Amino acid sequence: MKAYEVTLHGTDSIYVLAPTKYRALELVGDYLADAGRTDILQSSKFVVRQINLSEEQILRSERCRACPLDE
Repeated sequence: MKAYEVTLHGTDSIYVLAPTKYRALELVGDYLADAGRTDILQSSKFVVRQINLSEEQILRSERCRACPLDE
């Protein structure tokens, strides 16, 4: 299994364990469908990136990565 971060609208992130990027996106799609938000993946921008679990890191959404830590 690999860890993936799926960022929606460049702000909100969902973290998923899945064997492939495609499967991670499927799982997020199913999750959003169960929540009644099927429109998010169809009409918005999203980014799927693999997270390297072999290195230490603080997981922050794409929006927060651009922000200075002291604000």
